[in-house]
Amino acid sequence: MSDFEKWFKDQDFYTNMRFIHGDKLFDKDGDVYRVLPVQMTYQGWSEQRQRSKDEFVALTQEWHTKGWNARQGEIEKLENELSTTKQVLGNVIDMEVAKVDNLKTQLNNMEACYIEKKKQVEDQQKRIDAGLEKIRQFGKEGCLFPEWLTWAEKALRGAND
Repeated sequence: MSDFEKWFKDQDFYTNMRFIHGDKLFDKDGDVYRVLPVQMTYQGWSEQRQRSKDEFVALTQEWHTKGWNARQGEIEKLENELSTTKQVLGNVIDMEVAKVDNLKTQLNNMEACYIEKKKQVEDQQKRIDAGLEKIRQFGKEGCLFPEWLTWAEKALRGAND
């Protein structure tokens, strides 16, 4: 029994048709039903089923296309956001690298200044030590008064009275 015949038996008119045509209701010649109202009903049923299948395919394709387009739009939006985020992060990284480079430069400058000042202090200390040595030498030779010697040593060492 075909799907059509199952459907036909569920219809209200089946009992009357069965009463009128009996067991010959679904007799066929090839693919054609012998009872004209059954054949006409079959053609309408087949056409409606085919149309339903075509509409289903069309609707499915439309839903798929709409879904695809919606998803594609979301994907493009997310790709744009990702690209923007990458650019922002790249800019932040560049700024932080520039800060680090600037700090390195400052540190190198400070180190160079420290080294220069240290050399200056060492040079000054050498001069002070040499001056003190000369003063002591003059003191030993009796060329200076002892209080001058004491005063000169304090002055050279940075003491101020």
